[in-house]
Amino acid sequence: MQARRLVAIVTALTAVLAATGCGPDDSGQQASASTTEASCRRSDASPVGRQGGSEELVAAVGWISREPVRVTTDSAEATGQGVMDARRRTATMSYTLKKNDRMILVTLEEDDVYFAMLNVPGISFGTTYSLSRAEVPAGSYLDVDPTDLGGARRLVDAVVSVQSGGEQAATGKRRLAGAVDLTATWYANDDLCRKFGDRVRAVPFTATVDDQGRLVAFVVELHALAPELGDARTNWEALGMPTNPQRPPGSQPAGDVRSLLAAFES
Repeated sequence: MQARRLVAIVTALTAVLAATGCGPDDSGQQASASTTEASCRRSDASPVGRQGGSEELVAAVGWISREPVRVTTDSAEATGQGVMDARRRTATMSYTLKKNDRMILVTLEEDDVYFAMLNVPGISFGTTYSLSRAEVPAGSYLDVDPTDLGGARRLVDAVVSVQSGGEQAATGKRRLAGAVDLTATWYANDDLCRKFGDRVRAVPFTATVDDQGRLVAFVVELHALAPELGDARTNWEALGMPTNPQRPPGSQPAGDVRSLLAAFES
């Protein structure tokens, strides 16, 4: 989210907000630029750095960058799954849109990004596009961090409060709960901030840490803002073997990548 940004749901959020009257108000006047800037401005310091009691959560995220990991995601807009090896800076990720079963397959090899799309009118699945990570639009489905698949570190950095929910005796897993600042993640855009204001700065979350002290699940409870948004779930598990993604042969430059992504999300 990115994985965020591994799981990006900005398109779904914008659609919901449009349906519920976000954007111009009843007088036909747009929200001022200064209002938008103020509502979405991120604080200078990482939110988690200002809070106590977050040490367990911060420590729990480190393993994801130390060993091969499998990740699954689920949001109102799409499901996703993939694997990464942060030490080799390689990752593969696929996303499927729930509304039309369109799929995008993303492969990362260090600073090179390759992708192909399925079920997108006018685009052959046999076509593989390539671009550098520097050219990837922020927050898009291509914005996959090969050292932080699923955006675990970014989610943890956005936490503004956290408390322990206790341990499950049967599994040894611990549940943590608190609030996350969406403006420090890939989930917020200007429409969301205009619609919900400061509520986006303290959205409930739950997290699960396993009996080895590893973060294995993180759920952003977006339904607290509006039921239509559902929840954004990310799960991580140890892969147990090295990853071996291959650079797709015969790729072509992506060119106007924003138009390709717009076709995918339309």
